[in-house]
Amino acid sequence: MVTSLPKDELAAMAEAFVNLTAFKRRITDSLETVGGPVDVAVISKGDGLVWVKRKHYFPADLNQHFFENYFREVNHEMYKK
Repeated sequence: MVTSLPKDELAAMAEAFVNLTAFKRRITDSLETVGGPVDVAVISKGDGLVWVKRKHYFPADLNQHFFENYFREVNHEMYKK
């Protein structure tokens, strides 16, 4: 039955499996190895990689090193001109 599903429904099913696994791991004593926001992509021979659901942002407070490095490079480029 899975082989007959369209690509968008396969992507939704894959995301649901990840979310179910994250929920199961959260309520049991096993390690939490999955969870959080999930990126979903479909890869096929005809279309290649197609993003179905993708995060385009991330919390600045959890990624301070990124912003420190990013702004350091931006400021460096500004002073070179």
